[in-house]
Amino acid sequence: MKTKLLGLALVAAMGFISCQSDVSSENPEEVLELQESEKVKIHDANKLHIPLIVGGESEVDGYRLHEAGTFTGSLADCDTYVHYHGSDELTVFEGKPQSYHGEVELSSLALNDQLNICGTFKVQNDVAINYAGVLNLGGDAWVGGDVTVIYGGHLTVQGKVTIEGDLVLKKGATLEFLGPDDAIEVLGKVKIAKKAIVNGDFTDISNKIK
Repeated sequence: MKTKLLGLALVAAMGFISCQSDVSSENPEEVLELQESEKVKIHDANKLHIPLIVGGESEVDGYRLHEAGTFTGSLADCDTYVHYHGSDELTVFEGKPQSYHGEVELSSLALNDQLNICGTFKVQNDVAINYAGVLNLGGDAWVGGDVTVIYGGHLTVQGKVTIEGDLVLKKGATLEFLGPDDAIEVLGKVKIAKKAIVNGDFTDISNKIK
């Protein structure tokens, strides 16, 4: 009798050890993957582009959202761009392009490389787009000072731009609009050199460019 009880106890102990072995050998990566899949994903309203347009069915904090895929070209991936948290005086240096989405407010801007922005963009003072500088704007932009584009500089618009100061396009500068609904308004003077380039369909609200 004692022999039978000892045998049953031995079998039970081996079964318990086997179960423990199965648990400890479980793939940690599979456990992590399961945990990640069960996390609650929080929607970020700024993942879509927020222009300065009030009203509409899709409204967040007073702004209507663009549908995904609204922008093309360099701004096609703007949903992946980060928010801007830098200085209010932004200089984009050569070899260090930058991209942002959401609301960007600056006091001044100087470009020596590419800057992509989709959302709302405000600059209190001047914008200087230098040689090899590229400003790709998607959404609504407002500039309180002058916008100057020199030789080799590019200003590309997908949306609306309002310039309180002057718009200066020097020889070899490029101003380009990518959609028929794009618009620009210049409240100051427009100075366009003979060999400056203006491309695309757009609405010239101030009637100073066309």
